[in-house]
Amino acid sequence: MNNRIHERIGLLFLIFFLINNLLYSQDEDNTWVVGGGINVVNIRTPDGISGIFRDIFKDANMSGGAIRVFTAMYIKKGVSLQLSASGNKIKKGFGYNTGDVLLNDSFFAMDAKLRYDLNRLIGETSWFDPYVLSGFGYSKIGDTNNFNIAAGWGFNAWFSSSVGLNFQSDYNHNPTSTATDYFQHSFGLVFKLNSASKVKWRG
Repeated sequence: MNNRIHERIGLLFLIFFLINNLLYSQDEDNTWVVGGGINVVNIRTPDGISGIFRDIFKDANMSGGAIRVFTAMYIKKGVSLQLSASGNKIKKGFGYNTGDVLLNDSFFAMDAKLRYDLNRLIGETSWFDPYVLSGFGYSKIGDTNNFNIAAGWGFNAWFSSSVGLNFQSDYNHNPTSTATDYFQHSFGLVFKLNSASKVKWRG
């Protein structure tokens, strides 16, 4: 099952990369970034809104090839479109309590989200780009498939004109059932593909 997840993510990443090359060759003003790293999934215990903040970092799942890849394209006025795919393994599932039997469910997710650069509100910086984001996604946890709505935040910390660190945290909600809601946190590297002369790119 893990090999199938990795194959799916690899295929999606290849598609993202090919799309980027096509668009870049047509319009040099379209600035793209790609990135990848690890992700942590926290399944929300379905006990009402009061438990949301308690569950942010509770019962973390990070095993079985916990990878995430993404690409983002700057649109205009601080808005970017981000596409991502991730895989993981869920050991601590819905309503998990210490001492419960661990699960072995596969996790696969892909989503499309709009990001807004907060530097447009707080002022420009040369290396730190915080953002908020919202959008839609698809997830498969074990044998359960869901379409989710999501919102979150993150930042890029650039240590050169084209390479930086990315951190992102978002909450994914299934409108039909809170049983499959989850937090996802990710950390990794991000690269500007065509920005050698665009140090102040806002994505």
